[in-house]
Amino acid sequence: GLLVAISAVAWFESSNTDAVSITNVTVPDRSASYIMLWHRPEGPTWQNRVEFRCEYDISPAPATPPTITWLMGSFTNAARQVIYKWSSSGEVYVHPDFAGRVSVESRTHPTLILVNQGGWGRYWCRVTNEEQSDEFGTDEESLLFYYTTGAYNPPRGSGFSFVEVDKTPIHVKAGGTARLHCEGMGGKEASIAWFKGPSCTQDGNCNVYEMVINKTAVGHSSPDPGTAAVNVSPKYAGRASLGKLDSYMGLTFPDMRSLDLTITDIRPTDVGRYWCTNDWPLAEQFNDLHSRDSQSVVVLLDDEATSCDGKADGMYQDPGYCSRYYTCSGGWLYGPQPCLTGLFFNEAL
Repeated sequence: GLLVAISAVAWFESSNTDAVSITNVTVPDRSASYIMLWHRPEGPTWQNRVEFRCEYDISPAPATPPTITWLMGSFTNAARQVIYKWSSSGEVYVHPDFAGRVSVESRTHPTLILVNQGGWGRYWCRVTNEEQSDEFGTDEESLLFYYTTGAYNPPRGSGFSFVEVDKTPIHVKAGGTARLHCEGMGGKEASIAWFKGPSCTQDGNCNVYEMVINKTAVGHSSPDPGTAAVNVSPKYAGRASLGKLDSYMGLTFPDMRSLDLTITDIRPTDVGRYWCTNDWPLAEQFNDLHSRDSQSVVVLLDDEATSCDGKADGMYQDPGYCSRYYTCSGGWLYGPQPCLTGLFFNEAL
């Protein structure tokens, strides 16, 4: 009986939201909006070389190393390429187009070293905790890169996407309200979108993002940019809204404005990672440059501790995570147990 009691307590503690391992990625140089490399050969030993720094924290730390992935392209774009991947197992993949030109020297500080590269590109550092490879265990940030010979030098913030999210995890009780803070360039004239994810499909694709809410862009000549169409996912209908687009600290340059998301009547299925993104698709002269930026914040459910008191023997959905379940037997709680990747627990079935 004593051994059973100890086992039950251990499982019970793991059901708290504090036991969730959250991955947080930081690209230190992204505050400058983009980095530029000038073509200035100073002799035969000159090399076109740039470093994209990346830092991360996983708390609580996993026993196994995370998977480090560098991607290139626009956020949520199906065509975004994996150019480098250092798997948890130690296996390294390099995209054929980048063979001999990319490397990562440290898994703990996964700076991407890129040589012999020209042109624009948005590079993403993604870190995945394979022990919890869901929304909580995967985070990424990006940096826009520009290589120039001096023929064209775009000013900072010219028509491409840039956002800043308050990445402090948000704890909210069921039925409460979560306010997710984001600031971005473009303000009332930009398109704004919030996504949730990533999640995995049965075919193993773990790059799936769910649209929560988006506002279409409007032109500078629009008499009332506030009338832009706002689309809300049916799952969040009547519960999700965008904040008032106030100017950032009264500044007019850069044009940073609030892109906040508010979700009311929080439900267990709402927990996860939310991504803020925006761009200026109406600035056609920059369409090949403004590949979409994004940052994320995690929403956690702070409910009372799960209990089997008064419950019949059987299996129940974890109130904080719809992809987990726990078992009640003789008044003892066992779990939670995770569902297979991409699946959710249904008590009725």
